Amino acid sequence: MEAEFEVQKSGLGGVTWTVVCHGPEHKAREIFRRQLRLYSVGRFRLLAPDGRVIEEGTATPLFSAN
Repeated sequence: MEAEFEVQKSGLGGVTWTVVCHGPEHKAREIFRRQLRLYSVGRFRLLAPDGRVIEEGTATPLFSAN
C-alpha cells in the first residue's frame, strides 16, 4: 500500500486546518497547486504521511496590488 499524503486548508487565521484530500504524492501535489490557483482566500499546506509539512502557501487575492 502506498503512503498517503494530505492537503489541508485553513482560513486567514490559520487556527483550524481541514483536510481537502489525501492520496498518493503526485495527486496531493496536483491538488495543492490547484487550490492555490483557484482560491482567493486562505492558506494551504501539503503534508507527508508522517505529518511533516512539505509545502505551505497562501492563495492569491483576486484583486491584488500587482
